[in-house]
Amino acid sequence: MKRTLSAIPTGGYQHVKCFGLYGTYDDGLNWLASPEISNKPKTVLWLGSSIGNFKRHEAKAFLGRFGDALQLGDAMLIGIDACKNPDRVFHAYNDKKNFTHEFILNGLSHANRILGQTNAFKPGEWEVIGQFNEEAGCHQAFVSPLLDVVVDDISIPQGEKIRIEESYKYSASETEQLWESTGLVEGSRWTNKKGDYGKLSFFPLLGFFFPFSSSSFPPFKPKYQFISRVISFRCQLYSSTKLDIR
Repeated sequence: MKRTLSAIPTGGYQHVKCFGLYGTYDDGLNWLASPEISNKPKTVLWLGSSIGNFKRHEAKAFLGRFGDALQLGDAMLIGIDACKNPDRVFHAYNDKKNFTHEFILNGLSHANRILGQTNAFKPGEWEVIGQFNEEAGCHQAFVSPLLDVVVDDISIPQGEKIRIEESYKYSASETEQLWESTGLVEGSRWTNKKGDYGKLSFFPLLGFFFPFSSSSFPPFKPKYQFISRVISFRCQLYSSTKLDIR
């Protein structure tokens, strides 16, 4: 954290200061909801597509907590990976120079330090296996022993796969469902030319939310349901920084 903060060029700012917060996501959410912070204007930056590391139902629950912690006028800038091309996704996580695999295997060295053992996980006895799960829409990474091993008195047979990471990808419809389930409203969107990778969306939070899906509406009479859908559409447009409603 000190190294990262020291690289931020803050010398030219008169009204901006940078501070580090050390803790978990839960700690950060508690800080946002604390009395001394909750009433101040806030923009949460979450740019690393890390939401993909949550299972889909976990992502909805987690983002919903931001809806509870942030106030009207606050915002989030969040990165989402929308690429579901199996070949592109596979090679992004399984590069030719094995940078990602080495990063994952380094986690086994860290596990040795946590266990207080030098060779609980022995270098050279493990490999990384990556695969794209088309049905789930995610890339999965595993470590697997190249021979039968025993780690901390636990026997692990050769070829057994231990899941290390999952990275879920979100289509346009899945992204919309995610926002609706958490009460967040999309404001602006920036993507690459294909619109399928490194998607960044800006979500101002409103004090109310009207879903687009008709199945989410109560059993109104047809004319009242139509009016509600019009209100929903206008509210969504009003939240966008790119549109001007007159």
